Amino acid sequence: MTRLLALLCAGASFASIQRHGVQLRQGLPITLRESTVALSGKSHLPKGRRRRYEQATYSPSKRFCLACQPALHRNAVQGRASTIPVGTPSASSPPRSKLSKRIVTGWLLAFAGTAVIFSGDVLYTLVLVLVAMLAQHEYFNTVMKTGVKPARRISFVASLAMYACACKFPLQHQLGLPLGFAAVVMWFLVMRPKPGSIADISTTLMGLVYTGLMPSYWARMRCMKDGLGVADGLIQNVDCAARWISPLPVANDVVTQGAVTYWFTALGCALSDVGAYFGGKKMGRHKISEVIPAAGGASPNKTVEGFLSGATMAMITALIGAKVMGWPHWGFTGAVYGLLISVISLVGDLMASMLKRDAGVKDFGSVFPGHGGILDRLDSYIFVGPSAFAFVTIFLPFVERMGVAASSGAVLGAFTSVAVMCAISRRDFWSEIGNPFQRLDSASVPNATPKNDSRAAAVFDEEDEGRL
Repeated sequence: MTRLLALLCAGASFASIQRHGVQLRQGLPITLRESTVALSGKSHLPKGRRRRYEQATYSPSKRFCLACQPALHRNAVQGRASTIPVGTPSASSPPRSKLSKRIVTGWLLAFAGTAVIFSGDVLYTLVLVLVAMLAQHEYFNTVMKTGVKPARRISFVASLAMYACACKFPLQHQLGLPLGFAAVVMWFLVMRPKPGSIADISTTLMGLVYTGLMPSYWARMRCMKDGLGVADGLIQNVDCAARWISPLPVANDVVTQGAVTYWFTALGCALSDVGAYFGGKKMGRHKISEVIPAAGGASPNKTVEGFLSGATMAMITALIGAKVMGWPHWGFTGAVYGLLISVISLVGDLMASMLKRDAGVKDFGSVFPGHGGILDRLDSYIFVGPSAFAFVTIFLPFVERMGVAASSGAVLGAFTSVAVMCAISRRDFWSEIGNPFQRLDSASVPNATPKNDSRAAAVFDEEDEGRL
């Protein structure tokens, strides 16, 4: 009771002295001092809310009244006064509202993507071209902040040609990149007043590959009618469902093997991102920089637990899809496909993070609320397209013909080769290899002293940097 009366007297004295322009902060307890500062800091509120704030905080005589603030009174008695003023949102509101916005946007994108996938070859290609051109526009706007001047117009034209070939002329699709590169070089030589620099040409070619060639494999897979191992019964069932749902007549190119495979692949990418996000938030303890320093430098918030959560979600989705689509040896092919999707999705995400970090921007754009630009939302999908196309057109027939044992050996050999190449490319690998030879030379020639050949060391470092 004595403590309560002391706090009441201190609050009344503070308000009375503050009315006469005197600041009494040092004589108050720390908890009550923080509370009064928070209650007096109302300049950030709008004018109407500020008036209601003052009416709720002060009495008509402008005296501080703890009775008007029961929560502050209770916390002050317990020795932990609240520092959140009345009428202001809590600290957890912005992240929660941002997460809600991300969830709503994600669901809308999921429904819109499903409608576009099952909309026919022509309409799908038109939507994909529109999205890809906007993504390429975001890419060029981002890289131009680093001082380069890419040839944007010719890159747009070459990308359009790639999408048209991927949908209608798949056999000529592989000619898009070399012909597009030749067109880019001709543009720099003919249409520019000065010759283009290496940075300008390489940045243009990067945009042509990143937002032109690689996403076009999604269109090539979508427009395939057969050869992807999807069961005919599933195609008939999905076609009947589409005809029952759609108020318009359904064409023959709406439900195809390519469309069904595309939908399950895109679903695996989406759930991989979702699993990685929430898994990293809830269970993330080990940063990915502890395993791969360069990847951690590109995206410091990535965690090993987040990647494992995303890989688990992608593998579950791929297993269900492989079973439903009737893939050969669906347990093996589904698991490998899900792991491939998760790994390549992470590579695409890190690639976008490297570009944004180098350009000094947080997002590529602001098209999708809570997600950023088109490249921010579709960065992982870009790299998955070529890998998924290669898997369903090369690896699936190989598994069906050779069996699980030979296919497992091929997968293990591929992963081993990649691991060996990564190990060889590291600088410390070559330093460890060089040390034993240096010790052997020193032992064979006792009086020999190691030579400091700075020129050879510079050449070695240059070669090592190029290999990295």
